[in-house]
Amino acid sequence: MGSKLNEQEYKKVIDTVRAVYDLDLDYYKPGQMIRRLSGFLTRVGAKNVDDFCELIKTNDEVKDKVLDFMTINVTEFFRDSKHFETLQKQVLPEILEKNSAPRIWSAGSSRGAEAYSVAMMINEINPKSKAVITGSDLDYRVLNTARNGGPYPDAEVKNIPAILRSKYMEKTSDGIFVKPEIRSKVTFKRQNLLTDRFDSNFDLIMCRNVVIYFSDDAKDQLNTKFSKALKKDGVLFIGGTETILSPKSYDLDRMTAAFYRKSNGSQGLKQAA
Repeated sequence: MGSKLNEQEYKKVIDTVRAVYDLDLDYYKPGQMIRRLSGFLTRVGAKNVDDFCELIKTNDEVKDKVLDFMTINVTEFFRDSKHFETLQKQVLPEILEKNSAPRIWSAGSSRGAEAYSVAMMINEINPKSKAVITGSDLDYRVLNTARNGGPYPDAEVKNIPAILRSKYMEKTSDGIFVKPEIRSKVTFKRQNLLTDRFDSNFDLIMCRNVVIYFSDDAKDQLNTKFSKALKKDGVLFIGGTETILSPKSYDLDRMTAAFYRKSNGSQGLKQAA
C-alpha cells in the first residue's frame, strides 16, 4: 500500500504495537511515525493495515523488523568522538575525583557500545574505580549482544582509539568482542524509558540519539525523570545534535554542547572546556 495511513488505521497499529511489544506509540510524534510506517508496511509485504497487524502478531521475522524500526538501534563505540573527548578529559575525571564508585547509566544502550566505551575510559583514568555501570534497552535482542560483549561489526568499533582497541577488544572467528575485563564492569537490563520507574542517585546518565521521534510531551517527561534520577551535580549526556530547551525548568544547567549538570542550588556552573 502506498497511501498514508489514516487516523483509524494508525489507531489499529498503536493498539497492536502496545499489545505485542508493550510500547506506546502515543509517546512518538504522530506525523513522523505515520509517514515512516506508511512506507514500512510495503517493505514487509503487508497488503493493508489489518494484514500488517496480523503479521506483527504471527510472523517472527516481521515482528523483529518492526521492533528494529521502532527502537532505531544505531550504535558505535565512542560515537561523536569530540563529545567523548569532553567526557574523558573533563566530565569523568571530575566525577571520579568526587566519588570512586560512581553510578553511571546508559539509557537506550542498544548493543552496549556506549556503556563499554565509558567502562574503558574509567579503567584508563582510575583502574581501581568501583564504578557501577548499567545499560538498559527495550529490545531484548540487542541486550543479548550487549551482555555477550559482541560480536560487533568493524563499522561499530572503528572509532575506538587504537591503544584501547588492542587493550580491551579481541577478534575471534565469530567477530569482535569486548574482553572479559571490561565486560564484567557493566550490567544490562530491559527497561521501557517511557513507562518504567528509574533508579536514582546517578552521577552520570547518558541518553544519546534515543528520543529523535519522541513527542515534545514525551521528551518533557523523560527530561524530568532524568533530572530526578541524577544526584546533585550529576551530569546528563545527550546526543550531539540534540538540545534541551529551557534546561533550568528541569533543574539543569548547560555545561557545553551535549552536556548538562544537575543544579546544586548553591554554586555557580562550572563550565566545561
